[in-house]
Amino acid sequence: MAAVEVIVLGGSAGGMKAVRQILSALTGLRTCVLCVVLHRPAEYSPLAEVLQTYTPLPVREPPDSPWDCPGGAVTVAPAGYHLLLGRGRVPSTDGQEAIAPYTTAPGVRAHLTLDGPVAYSRPSLDVTFTSAAEFGASVIAVLLSCANEDGAAGCAAVQAAGGRVVLQAPGTCEAPIAVNAAARRIEPDHVADPAGIGSWLGQQLALGAKPH
Repeated sequence: MAAVEVIVLGGSAGGMKAVRQILSALTGLRTCVLCVVLHRPAEYSPLAEVLQTYTPLPVREPPDSPWDCPGGAVTVAPAGYHLLLGRGRVPSTDGQEAIAPYTTAPGVRAHLTLDGPVAYSRPSLDVTFTSAAEFGASVIAVLLSCANEDGAAGCAAVQAAGGRVVLQAPGTCEAPIAVNAAARRIEPDHVADPAGIGSWLGQQLALGAKPH
């Protein structure tokens, strides 16, 4: 089993409550990057500061773009921006700088964009999930309570790339539209209430850290 490099939590209506419960149950990330994407107005709001009160893990919003997401910490998508995730980059040393000035490297790199809203939202869950599919088997996408279908296509992209998808149990969602849409597209790897999701994620992180 590939070690978990990236976990992305995404939601909207009811998603904040679910994220709080997951963070309360998830006490350690090791070197994994945990990203949180929630629909919210474009105006600044202290989401990172609020989430920090529910977890001992460091919680940050990218102060610039691109930005290297710190391992063992929570990265929050800023209001009014799409958050795209990719592998780290370093200058190329193969003599082909004019063609490929960079090569991939360990780590997770965040990019912020002002591209148009997706499903009326910026940040969009689909945008972040789909970009995270680059991490293949080492990414877990977690779709939470959401009042439209944003995130369903991104879950399908993650699973098609070899990653895993977790859905909040519909009966525990304030708005189950997104998780129901995702369940019509894919067979999720796990379904649970938020506290159960937090416990399951902790188990996956522990399994990935064990020597093979």
